[in-house]
Amino acid sequence: MLGASLVVSSYVIIREGCPLAVSVDGPDQAQITCGWLPSDAFEFTVSRSALRALVELATDALLEMDRYADPE
Repeated sequence: MLGASLVVSSYVIIREGCPLAVSVDGPDQAQITCGWLPSDAFEFTVSRSALRALVELATDALLEMDRYADPE
């Protein structure tokens, strides 16, 4: 699948307390690290537009999760 917009090679669950870090590699991409380096970490690189889409999606998900947590 060379050239595809998404390549998946792992399944990851990120739970509360997992360290997260971002390293900006320039104007067009950032690397996100989840877990403890060097051996217990999952790293992935995202483009600027993909990161923006991820943030928007995550914001919507948080709002929905908050509605479940605090039904009024």
